[in-house]
Amino acid sequence: MSTSQTYDVIIAGGGPAGSTAAYILAGSGLKVLIIDRSRFPRHKLCAGCITDKTVRLLKRVFGETAPDLKKKDIINFESDRYGIFCGEKLVSAKSLGVPFYFVERYTYDEFLLRRAERAGAEVIEGDGVVSLDVSVNEIRTLSGRTFTARFFIGADGVHSIMRRQFPEDIIDRAAWQNNAGTGLEIYIDRSDMKNAIDYPALYLGFINYGYAWLFPNRDRLVAGIGGLTRRNKKQFLPSFYRFLSAIGISDPGAYKVRGYAFPYGNFLSRPVYRNILLTGDAAGFADPLVGEGIYYAQRSAELAAHAIDEALEENKSDAAQRAADRYLQLLQEDIYREFLYAMKIGNLVYTRLDKFHYLPLKLLMGALGTKPLEAVQGIRSYRWLRRHMDIDT
Repeated sequence: MSTSQTYDVIIAGGGPAGSTAAYILAGSGLKVLIIDRSRFPRHKLCAGCITDKTVRLLKRVFGETAPDLKKKDIINFESDRYGIFCGEKLVSAKSLGVPFYFVERYTYDEFLLRRAERAGAEVIEGDGVVSLDVSVNEIRTLSGRTFTARFFIGADGVHSIMRRQFPEDIIDRAAWQNNAGTGLEIYIDRSDMKNAIDYPALYLGFINYGYAWLFPNRDRLVAGIGGLTRRNKKQFLPSFYRFLSAIGISDPGAYKVRGYAFPYGNFLSRPVYRNILLTGDAAGFADPLVGEGIYYAQRSAELAAHAIDEALEENKSDAAQRAADRYLQLLQEDIYREFLYAMKIGNLVYTRLDKFHYLPLKLLMGALGTKPLEAVQGIRSYRWLRRHMDIDT
């Protein structure tokens, strides 16, 4: 006889996606369990940039504003300026009027997880999901514990265990690998740079189909480089060292370089299978132009949670199919259209205007002004860079 504990929803992964879904579902009175192999707070490689659309989501879902998060020391830096470079040449530097915010994932992720916990979600840390038997709706953890649920949410990252349960006809694993990205990062003390910047800067021309970046935090800078893995092969580290030298780091090899994989255009068109819904990196949901993942992790989790909540409230026998259909509808309306246009822009920038083509980029950015960065912020759509009409709602 099974001794598994039963839940309405079990979520694999306690990062921003998992915590957002859990907060919404637990707040609706559902029995929710989060399982994560790490213990929080935990370090997470990420540039930590929070866009305006993410701040709006945090207010809508958690009731937290940017001033609230600054008082709680979750947001540790902000800047409404930005810089775009082609090689070492400045292409555009403007004030956007809407800040980019910066967080440490160490504190940001734990803050969201504890909010989900206070909303009523149960949390198991240090014991990740290792398998899921969809025939009996039972998951097994590293420690051998078993749990059952009516629904499962995969919020367990780019190497998702939950995604592995999907059959081959739903996930084209070759296509997934073909559009995967690789990122490298280091942390730089401000005292190590003569001209430490106080705004986010993007650098084109140092890597194929990608870019390098220098992002400010309160006490340090985050320098990184990322791009399509298949287009760069073994060139990531040499390209990164070349970039670091260009921004004034005299001994790039003295820094501990950390690497990670991330989605970069390999989002799944159908991130659902039976009663499993994938969110965030597990579904490949990251901006195909700039690789931003935090917003799309939380937004997809918000949509998945609403789809499940609606299906359970209807209390029909086909709840799993209803949730899947609703989730796909919401994704199509809110995320997929943006991704398709972001990819079109990415193909233009990274295949035609990149590689130190300074003048075309300079002319393009001069003509477009701040519109491309407003699209990254969510003020405009990537579709023809039109301004969102509901930006203030």
